[in-house]
Amino acid sequence: MKLTRRQLIQWSGVLGLASAAAVGVNVASWWNTAPDAPYVNLNDLEGQVVNAVSGAAFPAGDVIDLDGETANLDRFFDELLSSMSTQNRTLLKLLLETIERSTLPTHMTHFSDLPVKDRQECIENWLQNPNPLIRGAIQSLIVLLGMGYTAHPSASTKLSRYFRCGFGA
Repeated sequence: MKLTRRQLIQWSGVLGLASAAAVGVNVASWWNTAPDAPYVNLNDLEGQVVNAVSGAAFPAGDVIDLDGETANLDRFFDELLSSMSTQNRTLLKLLLETIERSTLPTHMTHFSDLPVKDRQECIENWLQNPNPLIRGAIQSLIVLLGMGYTAHPSASTKLSRYFRCGFGA
């Protein structure tokens, strides 16, 4: 079969439109997902991503023997979303869905399925990304999760020695 230039252009256009439609349907399926029990705002996948990001951003150490993944920050984050506007809640949920799928081209697996070391490398790369939107989105998420991590009873009692205001007491 001989392919002419005109046929190549036609097929390229058809494949481009089909790809755009497939991406559009996929993004639309993330956009407004219903929450799953026990969450009020998150679905199970989003809760899993929150815990995966938390585990990579807040590993257990010598002083605080609590990693972010076991701190149940998914519950904290779900409650925090309740106090936000609908637009901010939707954008943060979309960020979680994007983080989960962003490692497919580079690691051939979802973010939450990566080993902790690889997740930490991804977060560090995103924090150093030259695109300020990517950098700012990851920084914002980590700051919000950091509020929950430092307020956790296991972490706050260890941190209280650094604060004279009664934090963690």
